[in-house]
This record gives sequence, C-alpha cells and structure tokens, in this order.
Amino acid sequence: MESVRKVYQYAEPNLTVIGWMGFLGYPGYYYIWNHLFPQPYESLPLRIFCALIFGVIALRQFIPAHFQRFLPLYFAFCIPIGLPFFFSYMMFKNGWSEVWVMSFLASILIHVLVVYRTGLLLLQTFVAVSASLLIVYGPNFEVINQHVIWPYVAIFIFTYLFGNLFYLRSQSEHEVRVSLAKSFGAAIAHEMRNPLSALKASLDVLESLLPNKTNSANQNELHAIDSQALDMANEVILQANEAIRSGTETIDLLLTSIDQNRITNARYRKHSMQQVVEEALTSFSYPSRGDNAFVHANLEQDFFFFGSDTLVKYTLYNLLKNAYFHGKRDNFAISIELVSYNGFNQLIVRDNGVGMSSEVSKQIFDDFYTQGKASGHGLGLPFCMRVMQAMGGEIRCRSELNQFTEFTLTFPTYQSSAVNKIKLDMLKNKTVLYIGELNSRFRALDDSEFYLGFNLTHISLNQALKREEFEFECDLIIVDLDHRIANQSLFDRLEQKLSFTQGRIVYLYDKESIYSYDLERSVEFFPIDKVRFISQCSDVIDMLCFESPASCRKLEVGHGYYQGKTLLIADDNHSIRAYTAILMKKYGFSVVEAQNGQEVLDILNQSPIDLVVMDIEMPTMDGLTAAKMMREEDSAFISLPIIGYTGDSSLEMADLIYRAGINDYLIKPANSEDLMRKVVQWL
Repeated sequence: MESVRKVYQYAEPNLTVIGWMGFLGYPGYYYIWNHLFPQPYESLPLRIFCALIFGVIALRQFIPAHFQRFLPLYFAFCIPIGLPFFFSYMMFKNGWSEVWVMSFLASILIHVLVVYRTGLLLLQTFVAVSASLLIVYGPNFEVINQHVIWPYVAIFIFTYLFGNLFYLRSQSEHEVRVSLAKSFGAAIAHEMRNPLSALKASLDVLESLLPNKTNSANQNELHAIDSQALDMANEVILQANEAIRSGTETIDLLLTSIDQNRITNARYRKHSMQQVVEEALTSFSYPSRGDNAFVHANLEQDFFFFGSDTLVKYTLYNLLKNAYFHGKRDNFAISIELVSYNGFNQLIVRDNGVGMSSEVSKQIFDDFYTQGKASGHGLGLPFCMRVMQAMGGEIRCRSELNQFTEFTLTFPTYQSSAVNKIKLDMLKNKTVLYIGELNSRFRALDDSEFYLGFNLTHISLNQALKREEFEFECDLIIVDLDHRIANQSLFDRLEQKLSFTQGRIVYLYDKESIYSYDLERSVEFFPIDKVRFISQCSDVIDMLCFESPASCRKLEVGHGYYQGKTLLIADDNHSIRAYTAILMKKYGFSVVEAQNGQEVLDILNQSPIDLVVMDIEMPTMDGLTAAKMMREEDSAFISLPIIGYTGDSSLEMADLIYRAGINDYLIKPANSEDLMRKVVQWL
C-alpha cells in the first residue's frame, strides 16, 4: 500500500493526460486496427471497458470526496488492466503479430514510466500477463509453450527489468537530492533558530530589567536611566523582536520552498486579509527611512482567505520591493486595496512608477527572468505565482510604460469549491484520536471520517493511560469527558500524557457533567459542547483543523447553564455573601441569602432550594445546628445537599461537620474554583 500511494502521488501531475489518452485512445485505435489497418482480432467491448476505467482517472476531480481516498488503490488496479493485460491479451489473440508485439513493447515503456516501483511493477505485470495467458490458451502449459514465441519474451523481460532499473535509479537519485536539500534546509533553519532564540531570551531579560516608563517618574531615586534613553532602549527591543519574527518567517519560507519550489499546504489556515496586510506593511523592510509614507492602504473591504499568511506576506514583500526598486520617481505612490464583490476577493497593489512594456510584462512570471536587476535571480515573481496557484487563486499584472504597474491577486472565497478541495486534500493527512466510549459522539465522528477522509483512531480511557507520551502525536485529540473522568486522579494522569503532544486537544463536555467546569487545567484545550459536536461534527472538525479558535485552560460554564437552579448562601459576613452570590449568578443560578441558621430553616420552608452553601460559625443559630435539624428523620430536607464553610481546619471540626450530616465542606479562604467544583459535584 505504501508503494501504491507513492506511485499515485508521483503520477498525479500526469493523471489527467493518462486518463484522457486512455479514454480516447482505446476506442480510437479500434477504428485504426479494424478499418485502416485490419488485424485478425479486435474487441470493441474490451476497448470500451478500458476506456471507461481510464475515464474515471480523467474525471477524478468530480468523484465525491469520501471516495477519493480510494483513488490510489483504483489506479493500482486500473494500470495493469489497461496496459500489460490488454496489450498481452490482444497480442496473444492476434497470434503474436508484429503490430501487437511492438504495441506490447510500447505498453511496457509506458508502464515503466507510470509505475517506477520495481516490486509493484513486476507484481502487476505477472498477474496481468498470467491472467491473459489463461484466458487465451487455458491452463495447459503444452498449449502455451506451442504458441508463445520465447525470443520475444526474452526481449520483453529485458525491457521490463533494465528499463525499470534505469528509471528507478534516476528516481532514487532525484529523491536523494531532494532529501539532501530538505536536510540542508532543516540544518540551516536549526542553526538560524538557535541564535535567534538566544537573542530573544536576552531581549526578554533586558526588557524585564528596564523600568516601566509609566512608573519611572515616581521611581527616579531607583533608576538612573532618563526618559529619552528608556524610549531608545524600548525601541531597540521592539526592532530586535521584529527582526526575530521576520527571521523566523524567512526560515519557514525556506522550508516550504526547498523542494523545488513546491508550496506546502500543511500550515494553511483561515486568515483575515486586512490583518495580514497590516502586519506585512508594519514588518516590511523599507529601502530608507520615510519610504513607508509612499504607501496608501484602503483595507475596508476585508475578507477571509484560506492559505498561509507567511506566504502572502512574502508575496506582498516581493511586490513592494519591486515597486520601490523599479518605479520610484517624483510623486511616487503605492496603493494597496482590498476588493470583495460578487464572489471575488482581490488584493490590488498599484504604483505610479516607470511601468513596463508589454513585452516585459508578458515574461515577468517566467523562471529566471530579470529586468534591470544585476543581482536578481528571477525567482521572486514566479514563486509568487506558485503561491497564489497553490491557494487556488491567481496573480495578474497590468502595466503601461511610464504610467503604472498593477498586480491583482485573486483569492477564492473561503466557502468556495476550490478551498474545499484543498481542505479535503489536507484532511487525508490529518490524524484524529478519540478517547472515550463507543457512543453517539464517536458515531458522529466516524461518519465525518467517511466523508472528510481523515484518519480516525479510537481508544478507551484505560488504553490511553497505558500509552507513552510520544504515542499521542496526532493532529486532533478528542477527549470525551464522561463520568469516568470525574475521577480527578485519572484526569490528571491523562493530561500528563497529553502535555507532550503538539496536536490540538479537544474536550467534549456538557452542562450535566459532574466534574468541575471552572477548574484550571494543566494543558491548553478547545472546549466543544457535546450536543454541538453531534449535530455539527464535520463543521467542528473543519474549524479545529483550519481556523484559529481560542484555546483555554478552564471549562467555563458561561451564563445560563444553571438556569432554574436555586442556591441558598448562608453567612453572617455580608461581603462573603455578596461575592458568592455574584459568582453563582454568573453561571445562571438564582441565589437566596441568609445571615444565620434560623433564617436558613425559614427560607427552606418558604422556597424550593437545590443546594445550601452555609457557614459553620454564625450567630443566633450556627451551621452545625441548622444542618442537624435539616437531617432529622421527619424533615423534608434530609437529602438536600449542604456544603459547609469554615475557618477551622482541624480534624475535630471535620468530624463535627460529618456527624451533622453536611455533605462536603471548604476551608476559608477558598477560591472560586474550589467552590465551583464542590457546587457542580453535588448538583
């Protein structure tokens, strides 16, 4: 299967040509061999069958997305049927005629060019030719031996073996060169990142040592540095940080283009064009001080695009650099405009410089073409064109000599079929790990896998806890927070395993969960409501893979999750009651307040209460006494949850609280997270 996948990827750029040649060639040559140069045997049904299977290859882009993942396997069966089987079968049926011997030889050359992996090539040939031999001559070796012309077989074997070996050697040499280029690029990137990281660390230390300008006026006795020097130092830090960011972006560009200028889509995301252009204009290295004043940007018609913000910035850098180099003159100006209308999203860069002749403008996107630049390599604009094509867009140039130059970058809309096609192609390489039971959430995810094509793996919580940290390297890790995760120690062990991964961690939660929503976690994650996940699973996967949702370390319940639940807060301290009431109301609770135990009993007899949070030490009637009365056999509140609140952390107090029938307790001062965890646990 690995050979099948690699062969398909290698042949992919030529598949459309292969498909159409087969679709048109098989029926076309029926006319040639049946009418123009008649042969002893022809089969129109067999030719139509071969034409149809190659037609699928030619029209593969119209195949539903959930079936496209099977195209490599289909291609692996299509090629041996259309090449070694068809041509050997026709050669046998035509009595090894010269025409069909030469045709079979030609099919060998095509087969070698399409399938360069020796093992797969020989396997396909052996199975296909054996099948045609059995169909034509039957399973009788003597009959086969009488009809086969063995000298031709020796020529066929020589062509297959040595043709494949020579071609494979060329491919291996090419792959080695690409691998060396990638390794070299990675080594350069590593060597560049180390000093950049060291520089960044030094700047952070310097920044921490410098006084804050807003406070320096009141701390003159502590800091000898004056305001002007402080401004200069902060400006140096800002410029150095910008240089570091620009350097890391350059490294990313090096790594994305090292493989013969192929553009990788591994980091494609949804981006705001307005934000990307603003960042590019801020970080661009202008030729001289004040040159940024020549740039006028109209970015009101913002739009979203799917692609690499780094590559778009690089494209804009290149256009600005060329504009300054070639076009700068009196009254020089550069305008940058965003245009979004009728399904078109465009970034237009225009300058009123010296312009270009029509002959020059026709060649500027050709590799190695330069005009007026002694130090140029002619790779900037061609790379920009490849960037736009890789994102499903295009770049065009209009120019008039001594008038203007205008580049129009057209991006597909975020919801377009072009973007969806890129996403589906990327999803084939995405890995998703689901940790949980086989339930409705997993079934929704399993259905999405069928249509979107990502690779889904399911493990239980126990299996996850047995894995090593490095075994969680997936693009998405989806954890279903069910009742088993209520065990805090299990949850902590699982998060310790997940802390190693670079993938996005997703927690599926619901409002009825018994673990604490408000507890800060040790890893960053993306919280997704279970109901939403089931009803919009494909959209959620799309968002997590291709957008930039905000991550967090807390499962914030948010407003309204506990609408209809009523808490009774009892404390003789007005500030504590008010603070706790505000916190609980934020989550949708209705809150009733009491100052002592007697008021608690009075309120319970008047209004329905779901949970009591009660101070232990109160005047008139303390919390222990009130709790004992609520737990009497004939009481209507014998099972009502009570959370105690005390400043006494002794074991004796804990024993008294337990004997009074209080379900749980907190030691003052307790933070809001601890309180919320207790409340959620007992509701």
